[in-house]
Amino acid sequence: MANIEFDSEKIEQFFKADSPGKDESYINEVFCDNTKERELRKLLSRQFSEVLPDEKADSKNLDHILYKIHYDINTRLANQKGFNWNIIMHWVSSIVAAILLPLVIFMGIRNQKETLLKKDTWVEIKAPAWTRAQFSLPDGTTGWLNSKSSIKYSGNFNADRQLSLDGEAFFDVFQDKKRPFIVHTPEINVQVMGTRFNIASYQDEKTAEVVLEEGVLVFSDNEMKKSYLMKPNDLVTYNKARKQFSTEVVQPQKYISWKDGRLVFRNDPLDVIARRLERWYNIDVELNVSSPEDIRWRATFVDDSLEEVLKLLNRSLHVDYKMEKRDLKSDETFTKTKVILSFKNTKPLKK
Repeated sequence: MANIEFDSEKIEQFFKADSPGKDESYINEVFCDNTKERELRKLLSRQFSEVLPDEKADSKNLDHILYKIHYDINTRLANQKGFNWNIIMHWVSSIVAAILLPLVIFMGIRNQKETLLKKDTWVEIKAPAWTRAQFSLPDGTTGWLNSKSSIKYSGNFNADRQLSLDGEAFFDVFQDKKRPFIVHTPEINVQVMGTRFNIASYQDEKTAEVVLEEGVLVFSDNEMKKSYLMKPNDLVTYNKARKQFSTEVVQPQKYISWKDGRLVFRNDPLDVIARRLERWYNIDVELNVSSPEDIRWRATFVDDSLEEVLKLLNRSLHVDYKMEKRDLKSDETFTKTKVILSFKNTKPLKK
């Protein structure tokens, strides 16, 4: 039998978390070495079987752990000086197979231990700024999280199929007639059996939106005073201040194209455009324009840079833009790029 080329005892002690930070550099070195992957798989599979002897490791869905790792990597890299998104993503793609699979199994072991010891466990999946995260839930439901969004669900998700959303997400719900799938936000709820829909409910926006692509969906507010049975192509817009909603028939593709990497505007007002640009490019946008809701735009972008979008905005709507440089903060991270939009040949509005 071939000799194991790493210290298995040291790895086991590290993930028991008895001494946080101990041997971290050694663990990083082992998990980044492709030649050790085979033996790592054996070690991790054996430990997983010891944690849950009556269940097969292969049957465990650990996708939510993988997305947590994605989030931690993206967040850490985004705050580094000299950040270059294309270079970083190329680097991550080249090492992901070597690192994530063993690490996911290790994290799965820790998560399953906690689930056995404590029933009230929670799983949270996040998409940091300027990213989108694909996810798969324990019940077979799949979907996407948009920039600055997160979902949270309990460890017994398969029993109740309920989760909380902050931000925007697209869901392709696994059909189960006995267990409805419910999404909660601070203002609204949606309940489905099996369907495809998009829901946007950012805390800093005045409205929440639900658009149904396929199936049937029941929309309601949190006080359960109002409800609406949605059909395909229905859009429900909920006014948070008035606690009222309106409905209309739309083309859903406009509202779900973000998950495919396309930024789509269809007769959207300038204030809505500004908010979507902020999330899409992780920037701050200042509007020095009177009545921005009266300025509307139609455009589609795929892999276009921020400056390319702003140049087209300038040509088509006669709106000037100014990009302010990022400043280095005291914690060695950079501020966001700031974009100021104003009408051509006009002074900034007084505040």
